[in-house]
Amino acid sequence: MDLKTLLTMFISFTVEILVASVLLIKHRLTFRFKPYISIPVGLLIASSGAVANIIGLYFFVKPEQWNEFLNIAVYTIPIFTIYGGLLFAYKIKPLSLMLLLSVAYTFQHMAYQVGVLVLDTGLSGKIFQALYNESEAIEVIVNRFNIIYNSILYTLKTGVFVACYFLIARYYVKYSKYIISKLIIIILGIVVYLVVNVANVYVTQHLTWDAKLRGILAGTLIIFCILFDVLVVGGFRVVEHRQETMIIKATLNSKIRQQEMMENNINFINMKCHDLRKELRRLKAKKGELTDEDFCLLEESLNFYDSSVKTGNVNIDALIQDKLIYCNSVGIEFTSLVDGDAFKDMASSDVYFLLTNIIDNAIEATEAIEEKEHRVISLTASRKHGMLMIEETNYYRGELVFNGDGSIKTTKQENKKYHGFGTKSIAYIVKKYNGTMDYETKDGIFRLKIAM
Repeated sequence: MDLKTLLTMFISFTVEILVASVLLIKHRLTFRFKPYISIPVGLLIASSGAVANIIGLYFFVKPEQWNEFLNIAVYTIPIFTIYGGLLFAYKIKPLSLMLLLSVAYTFQHMAYQVGVLVLDTGLSGKIFQALYNESEAIEVIVNRFNIIYNSILYTLKTGVFVACYFLIARYYVKYSKYIISKLIIIILGIVVYLVVNVANVYVTQHLTWDAKLRGILAGTLIIFCILFDVLVVGGFRVVEHRQETMIIKATLNSKIRQQEMMENNINFINMKCHDLRKELRRLKAKKGELTDEDFCLLEESLNFYDSSVKTGNVNIDALIQDKLIYCNSVGIEFTSLVDGDAFKDMASSDVYFLLTNIIDNAIEATEAIEEKEHRVISLTASRKHGMLMIEETNYYRGELVFNGDGSIKTTKQENKKYHGFGTKSIAYIVKKYNGTMDYETKDGIFRLKIAM
């Protein structure tokens, strides 16, 4: 095998996987660095595996001397360098990229196996025989054969990639925002690597002489790749269904909670109005003789109705003001320092659910505290270094128990089936925006930190 053939083989392999990967990358992914850095350096890293193979095989180990181990290695090295190139170029989580690359590998392998199935099980021989009957010089026949062979091969591969895009890639991009278990991703990646690479090694090393058996195995591998891709997209759909169910339950829980707070707020406002009317009647009876104490009582009553929440976002203002009224009614001191502009990149519904669940969880925990000095909630939100940073602190009583998904296990007994979704909803929204969420518990103080 000459240098030109090696170059074509490995560069083609690398390009095909890169193309498949790009089909699967969500359009909202951004470059890790400036495009003029990310793109060329990423491509350089990705193609380095193919170059290393070409150099190694051309100067040290000839292709005719390959064994099973070397065959596995020469197709593994480009996979790792492509992974490194994409990880360098794009802001994408390593495990998410691993799953993406596994699916891209199935696209490339299906394109390859379709070519094998169509050309190497009879058609290529017929093409060569037809050319050979033209009584041309052998060099001319070989050149013509290579042109026709490659034209058909890359046409078939292009057709497979187009089919993969419409049947798989579009749905992968749509649903890949839903997070699959890390363990499942690792298992899927290993399965694809073992089946596709090891099976291909066996074909290359042992079955090249048997066109019929080679065709059967090629068809089997194509079916495997299709089933694998369907399994991955189906897995995303299952996670989506679970998340939607969770959000529906969280919405129901939120509505129940909001109704309770609204009723409490109405009763509290009615009580304040009654007290104010009573105070005005008392002052009227004094016939204008007002003391400093009278003015303080009036000012305190009026301050309750004076909204001091100014975040720069009217929806957030209304939400926090509503929570302030409730906290005031139950003796909780709620302080907030929120920059409404920091949430400009989020959907308004996500902002509402995120802040509502954060504050409601804090209120539920604080209501269980009897000490007045510990009935305190603090909320801050701002944008730092291009990221939205949210921090909430409150006291809590007892011991917090965390579920496997990072949410806090509820200790409420009443309406228990509606509780426990608050932290799950927060975690879902944070993951949706590729953020991180950390809990910290120390000395009876709970601290939630979110960055996204």
